[in-house]
Amino acid sequence: MQRNDWMKRIESGDVPHAILFAGPKESGQLALARRAAARYLLHSDSADALSGCPFYMEPTDYQVKAVRDALAVLNSQAYERGRHCILFADAHTMSEGAQDVLLKTLEEPPSDTLLLLTGSESGLRPTILSRCMVLRAETEPWETIRDRLMQNGVERSKATLAAKLSDGVYGRAEAFLDESYQAFRSGALDCVKGLLKRAKPYAALAALCTETAEEETEDGALKKTKKVGTARVDAFLDVLLSVLTDVLRLQSGSSEICNTDFYETEKNFVSAFTIAQIQGMIQIAADAKEMLFYKANPSMTVDWILAKLP
Repeated sequence: MQRNDWMKRIESGDVPHAILFAGPKESGQLALARRAAARYLLHSDSADALSGCPFYMEPTDYQVKAVRDALAVLNSQAYERGRHCILFADAHTMSEGAQDVLLKTLEEPPSDTLLLLTGSESGLRPTILSRCMVLRAETEPWETIRDRLMQNGVERSKATLAAKLSDGVYGRAEAFLDESYQAFRSGALDCVKGLLKRAKPYAALAALCTETAEEETEDGALKKTKKVGTARVDAFLDVLLSVLTDVLRLQSGSSEICNTDFYETEKNFVSAFTIAQIQGMIQIAADAKEMLFYKANPSMTVDWILAKLP
């Protein structure tokens, strides 16, 4: 069924009480979810119409108490006439406790209420997924995305790399072309090269993953602090996992790789590590991503990764 058909069903109310728009941020799922909310509540295609709507909520605080309070308001509003809607963007970032609170409402949803979620299926509990209708991001062949990028003036080699890394989502390919991401990727690949040399790039990786944030002092003033950020560590792990997956492909005789700008170094990995070692490194990176999901300290996670890698 096409998206417009789903929108018609959402507007009519002929859908389950909970819908997950699954896909990465760059896939446009949040905009689609807001459009669905506007259709459901206001019979409008414009998400701008939700501004000031008393029957719509989009919480940004995912602390357990905040999620519980938002759902409590939703439940109390449901006794009023008319439809109500709440949207949890990036729901996969919720803690286990917050997901437990959400699950209770999904198990006994108020009438005339639509719960919308966006984010990754892998970060949500199976019991939550089982109570949602899942609408996944539409994907395209990487060649199609490459050609679209080239039509917009992107040089072929850059378009090919971005398209292959995009998992079929055009918005992700565009994000990979951003100058700030390109700078981050260059640093990440330098750290991966260090692993090839059996070096442990603690300082380089910590610097790469350090970000500046503003914190409020006791007297209410704002001060800038630097610390290793969860999102940047997670982004490095995405680069590492992509490279290691390419290496496994090369070791199996395949030439279909994603990191076309790192091909020569990936060939060196093939000769430097066994298949078992690469698989072990992939498991370490996957474990580290899970640790970050459960709110592990990102700085300590960096140390753990490098200590575990061969």
